[in-house]
Amino acid sequence: RVPGPWQQTMEYLVSFVRGMVSDNIAHHPEKYVPMVGTLGFFILLNNLFGLTPGMPSGTGNWNVTLGCALVVFFYYNFHGMREQGVLKYWGHFAGPIWWLAPLMFPLEILGLLSRILSHSLRLFGNIAGEHVVSLIFFSLVPLLVPIPLMFMGLFFGLIQTFVFIMLATIYISGAVAHEH
Repeated sequence: RVPGPWQQTMEYLVSFVRGMVSDNIAHHPEKYVPMVGTLGFFILLNNLFGLTPGMPSGTGNWNVTLGCALVVFFYYNFHGMREQGVLKYWGHFAGPIWWLAPLMFPLEILGLLSRILSHSLRLFGNIAGEHVVSLIFFSLVPLLVPIPLMFMGLFFGLIQTFVFIMLATIYISGAVAHEH
C-alpha cells in the first residue's frame, strides 16, 4: 500500500526526532527518542491550540511550561545518575580542581537549577507574547490581519517546539556523556 499523507507526515516527524536525538546524544540515543518525541508532540499541540479561535494555548500558561521544564529536569538528572552513577554524576559539578570544589559546586548547582526557569520562561514568554501581539492586531484590524498572523503563530509554534526539544536533547546529552 501507498502510505497516505497522515502516515507520511508522522514518519517524517519521527525520523526528524530520531535524527536530532542521535546527532546530539552519543551513547544509546534511541532510548531517549520516546521522551523527546512525546514532549515535542505535547508542546506542538498546545502551541497550535492557540491558533483555534476561542481556545487558549496551553503553553501560554506558565504552569504548563514549568511542568514540562521540571519533567525534563528530573528526566536528564535521573538518566545522568543512572548512566554515570550517583557520586560521579554529582561529583562532576565540583569542577576539575579539588580545592575549588567549595566554590564551584554551589555555582554549578545554581546553574543547573536556573535551567528550569530559563527553559520554562523561554517557551511561555514567546508563546504568550505572540498571543498578546495577535490579540492587539486582531482588535485593531479584524478583517485584514488575522490570516498572516495565524501563519506567523504557526511558524512561531513550530520554532518554539523545536527549541524546547533541542534544549531538552542537549541537557540529556550533557548529563549522560561519558568522559573519555
